[in-house]
Amino acid sequence: AMAAEKFRNSGVGVVLSVTPCWCYGFETIDMDGEMPKAIWGFNGTERPGAVYLASALASHTQKGLPTFGIYGRDVQEVTDMEIPEDVQEKLLRFARAGIAVATMKGKSYLSIGSVSMGIAGSIPNPDFFQEYLGMRNEYVDASEIERRVQLGIYDHEEFARAMAWTEKYCKSNEGTDFNPEHLVYSREEKDARWEYVVKMTLIFRDMMIGNPKLAEMGFKEESMGHNAIAAGFQGQRQWTDYKPDGDFS
Repeated sequence: AMAAEKFRNSGVGVVLSVTPCWCYGFETIDMDGEMPKAIWGFNGTERPGAVYLASALASHTQKGLPTFGIYGRDVQEVTDMEIPEDVQEKLLRFARAGIAVATMKGKSYLSIGSVSMGIAGSIPNPDFFQEYLGMRNEYVDASEIERRVQLGIYDHEEFARAMAWTEKYCKSNEGTDFNPEHLVYSREEKDARWEYVVKMTLIFRDMMIGNPKLAEMGFKEESMGHNAIAAGFQGQRQWTDYKPDGDFS
């Protein structure tokens, strides 16, 4: 109980138990059903790591707690402090997967806009996000982008830096415009579109994770964001017939 409380207070998201011997498996296992967990039973001489691993895994299974079992292929000397290569690979696989789960847990997927042109891939399945990824879905109408652009709800200093970067690395590499002459934008129109897509990029980021600068500007609600780790901009046709698309962002 003390360890579980310490883990919660310290923001621990993954648990790896390592033991070379018997240590009262059922009494010491982690009971948090939402915490990714693994057990490495040390395969060493005079060390019953395999016995503990089998017992602890059985305890987890009986309690309905998914747990990854890790056991080395070769027996190690009890004094050997090295981690075998096969165990290293298993540990890293678990750590990568566990950190991914812990990172997504409690975060949001933000949908900006809605489904357009009958593209089913733009339909986020909230049940999948909630039940499989431990995430929630949040939604913002695309008109919020235009509102923030028109009212200047973005970090203007950051916009100046972003535009300088865009001028250097993007606008200078525009390439040839192969559109028919009557569809080619003027230089002024292209410059305005570059500024707009940079503002869109900043606004997308602000809507996802928030921006304390907006609170300083008097926009406290907008500064909070949506705690999103991922987002999608469904802006086909109805948006792009009127404004730049979201490809740059």
